[in-house]
Order: sequence, then C-alpha cells, then structure tokens
Amino acid sequence: MKPLVFNSTPLIYLTKAGLSGVFEGLQGAKLTSPAVKREVVDQGKSKGVPDAVVLDKLFSTGIFKVCEPSDKRFLSRLLETRGLHLADAEVLALAREHSGLAVVDDEVARKTAKVYGVDFVGSPFILVRALYEGLISKERAKQAVNDMVSAGWRCSVESYAKIMSVLEKV
Repeated sequence: MKPLVFNSTPLIYLTKAGLSGVFEGLQGAKLTSPAVKREVVDQGKSKGVPDAVVLDKLFSTGIFKVCEPSDKRFLSRLLETRGLHLADAEVLALAREHSGLAVVDDEVARKTAKVYGVDFVGSPFILVRALYEGLISKERAKQAVNDMVSAGWRCSVESYAKIMSVLEKV
C-alpha cells in the first residue's frame, strides 16, 4: 500500500469536518513535510484555530510522520513553478521519494504532480477510502463533503456532483 503524503488543505478541512479520527484508522503510512506541519499546527495554534490543536495531537502521537525531502535538487526545480508553495513542493517531493500518493487539493500542485509523474489524490479520495475501510458511513462521508464546503473548502459544482455520485456507489 502506497504511503499517503498529506498537504495542508486535506488535513485542515477533513479535521474541520470532524474526521480527524479517520487519519488514525486509515491503513498504511501517513507522511507530511515540515512546512505542512508549520502551517497546520504552529501557525494554526498561533491563530487559535481549534483544528490545529486536534492536528497537533495527531502529530505528537505519531499518526503523521514528518519527513524532510532529501532530493533538494528536485525540490528546487519544483519551487520554480509559479504558484507552487513550499509545502506543496515538499509534499510532491516526498511522494516521489517514498513512491507514495500526494494528497493535494490545490490545482497548481495537482498540475505540477501530473507534469512530474507524481501520483496524487485529493480529500475526496480519503473520504472514499475511509468509507471503503469501514471507518465512516456513506451518510457521514456525504455530510463531511458538505461540512468541508461550508468551512470554505472549494470545489466546482461538477466536482461536487461527481464526489457525491462516487460516494453513493461505494
């Protein structure tokens, strides 16, 4: 099973939707980068964001392993991409190094992953996998999508309809 390498947005919005427990239950390794941890925990806690406290516990208990990308040349090449942030680049580099799946929702990160042949998925994949692994019900997965959107997670109407259709079929 490929490791999941999480970017900030999926961590934040799945936690805002009350699904932090899913991270503990998902099978396989769950990795992320130092920049992601800074964004979701350190900066979040300094702003008093409740999901940052929950995520901090997941980091401190080892649910997420923080890894530094070792291929600095590849990381530098990624950082030349306009609109790709350090956290995005680190996640893509780690996914490549660990033959994992980059869990990214950002469009620039997804397009960059495609260009460099890095396998990627998004937050909806985590919901489908949690449903498939019996961690949440179909109704809870659908509610999570609505909760994420209400919290500010963005997806097109077409994507929303497709996500709901896939969840219904699992």
